Amino acid sequence: MHFNTSGVDILRDVVECSPYDMASDGMVLSTAKQYVKLAHVLFGPADSPRVQREAIELAEERKLSIEYLQMVNKHAKKLTARGAAWKLRAELIAYEGSYEEADAHGKKRVLEEGGDTPKQPGVRIGRAMDGLRTISVTADQRRVTDLEKTLDAAIEDPDQPRSEALLEAFWNHVEGTGTGTGSGLIRPEYRTVIAIGLDDFAKVSAGSADDVIVGLSDGTTMTGAELINAALAGALGDKVYAGLFHPTAGPVNLYEARFASWKQRTLAMAENLVCPWPDCNVPADRCQVHHIDAHKNGGNTKPSNLTMLCRYHNGVNDDDPHRRSSKPKRGRMRRHRGKVRLITPGGRPVDNTHDLSSMGAMNLL
Repeated sequence: MHFNTSGVDILRDVVECSPYDMASDGMVLSTAKQYVKLAHVLFGPADSPRVQREAIELAEERKLSIEYLQMVNKHAKKLTARGAAWKLRAELIAYEGSYEEADAHGKKRVLEEGGDTPKQPGVRIGRAMDGLRTISVTADQRRVTDLEKTLDAAIEDPDQPRSEALLEAFWNHVEGTGTGTGSGLIRPEYRTVIAIGLDDFAKVSAGSADDVIVGLSDGTTMTGAELINAALAGALGDKVYAGLFHPTAGPVNLYEARFASWKQRTLAMAENLVCPWPDCNVPADRCQVHHIDAHKNGGNTKPSNLTMLCRYHNGVNDDDPHRRSSKPKRGRMRRHRGKVRLITPGGRPVDNTHDLSSMGAMNLL
């Protein structure tokens, strides 16, 4: 199903146009400038003419939209090594998947090639507008997450919108008022789940942890060295639990000297470090346990039938897809080829493309 005219055809027509002439014909000037700029990239001089020619031919054959080509160029232009940009354009143009999946793949490839400019730590304060100002803090992920946990623990009304509740807790903490405020940040033991494969665990255990990066269910990552330091500092607690996962059936069991009542939740968190609904970024620590086959419909409370969903997506998930009274509008979570994915009303499986979605237990097998 194609909703867009081939972007290559349109860009070929505008490559010699002035964006101001295009705007005089009714196009938004900023859009016209974007189109002309992209046309010059695609049809202008290139350091890899053959790759350029073949990539454009494929884009035309696949009838890729202008929006898709803009996304491709957004990632490719970050690579400055000779030939690297056109190589990535060709790779993304040939990529089999949705726009969102290709976008996530492009971001990943740029990071692998070292072409993305890292964010700089700091505090930025915006100008006053309508009696309000915005403060933005960019800092070490661990410290910011500890702050978030501190504020979460101080929320007094769980039914209040989270952003408003966090703001009240923030000012109470800064001003030293309210319950449990003014005494620094919460630094809990890691009952947050840390997902690590056996190979990486062996590296960490042997002290060779420099290249190991693991995902956590609070929405952050940790290097192998940080994991070792946390263990030495006693932050991992006195027990370490190992989860068993099957590559197609999903989570099987959690092993320790004694089975704990929360083992199924822990397995579900280890499998999905963030809510698996596409485009959701709520970490598993703040999610609810969801029955893939609804409990009311006879779904069992067993690891392979459980996943973590944020409160919102747990509410909108279609638990009764076969109801005759109404068509499913949002889709539902299913275990597809071992992994928990959204199955759209049209039957298409869709993954969440969040960075941590590829770092859960099922991706470590």
